[in-house]
Amino acid sequence: MTNPQLSPNFYAVIPAGGVGSRLWPISQPEHPKFLHDLTGSGRSLLQQTFERLAEFLPAECILVVTGEAHGAAVAAQLPGLQPNRLLLEPSPKESTAAIALAAAVLVRENAHAVIGSFAADHLIGDQGAFASAVAEAVKVAETGSLVTIGIAPTHASTAFGYIQAGGALAGFETARAVTMFVEKPDAKRASEFLATGECFWNAGMFVVRASLLLELLAETEPEMVQTVVKLAEVWHTDARADALAELWPALHRVA
Repeated sequence: MTNPQLSPNFYAVIPAGGVGSRLWPISQPEHPKFLHDLTGSGRSLLQQTFERLAEFLPAECILVVTGEAHGAAVAAQLPGLQPNRLLLEPSPKESTAAIALAAAVLVRENAHAVIGSFAADHLIGDQGAFASAVAEAVKVAETGSLVTIGIAPTHASTAFGYIQAGGALAGFETARAVTMFVEKPDAKRASEFLATGECFWNAGMFVVRASLLLELLAETEPEMVQTVVKLAEVWHTDARADALAELWPALHRVA
């Protein structure tokens, strides 16, 4: 295991959802993209994501949140995933509910928990750079900030959202304040962002104290937070199934 000196309070959450629509017919609802080997490596995208994180995190600090329909396949593909670290949703409610549930479960275990969200279908070639970025993100998150990880752009892509970086954060090697987020722009605006030298592709990864995430989410989605907190209270008990059946269906979807 590569150890980039991560905080013992850090946990990685892998939201593994989807209905298989983007790569149909290769990807299907019962076997979505993250369960496929799309790189010819012999490993699915999910397996590569888990192994990437396991390079610097112990198994008890990696959680996967997925639907009940995919639980058996995920468990089969990830024999190193601890059974109590597989969180199953009765029905898909998009990524926000999945990550919020993981945050609530972790806060009950560790009030100081810091979580990082890492999609199950990313491809990352430079493991060393990834580990270093995560390590710094965790340090910044422990100061009370919500941290997002950006990718240095290589061209004016319209397939990514963009992050405009502001001033450097004192005491950190690469961390900078964020001045603006922009969803996938048109080609002209993407070119303008690239020309500034101050914009990064939005990797869709973030690192934050789990308790802070729930506080921030409660500002716009208080009912969702109340629900996941109630579920977390019984998650590791025999009351979990009944609580899920009662509370989960009422959640609305927030991407």
